Amino acid sequence: MIKKKKYNYFQAYQLMTECAYQAAFELMKMMKDYQPNAINVHLQKMHRIEHEADLRRHEIMTVLAKDSRPPMDREDIVALSNALDDMVDMVEDVSIGLYIYNVKEVQEAAMAYGKVIVMCCDAVREMMKEFEKIQYNNNIMDCIKRVNHLEGQGDTLFAKATRELFSDVLDPVEVIRWKSIYDRMELACDSCEKIGHLVESVVLKHA
Repeated sequence: MIKKKKYNYFQAYQLMTECAYQAAFELMKMMKDYQPNAINVHLQKMHRIEHEADLRRHEIMTVLAKDSRPPMDREDIVALSNALDDMVDMVEDVSIGLYIYNVKEVQEAAMAYGKVIVMCCDAVREMMKEFEKIQYNNNIMDCIKRVNHLEGQGDTLFAKATRELFSDVLDPVEVIRWKSIYDRMELACDSCEKIGHLVESVVLKHA
């Protein structure tokens, strides 16, 4: 009798982080050559990426419901799956913000913030590759520290950009528009940090 191959949750997580990185890359591509009339093309790509992440999460939950011996606690598998899906959603939300607030020109601070989001998603992607070992070691801790450091850079950019917005911009509509977009960017970075905390908690359990 052929033994059925065990489902690889870690590979599924890695595919979800790839979705997040692709979404962040698409966001930067959108902002770098920003054309309001072409934004729907980017949004469609974003939606496809977000949908793929949703499918991965659903796949994980379906397998977990029937798995008698998952590689780690069920609540941790669920929490990580939800957090990774949220990360993709938060990145997509930034692009949606550019659309719904009818942005005509991207601010320099937003470009800088977008680069941090890309780096955060890339750091999570690398962290999840190391996470497959479920071991508390220097490599995984370095990955977690990098995610936290980049999220800290995002916090600094958020504070600076928001202060400049309320100090230098006279148009109240413009203030509302960009405050909302910066809030979305902050949530995207925060979602990466949350995954770092979850990963750290799991590897400590297995230390």
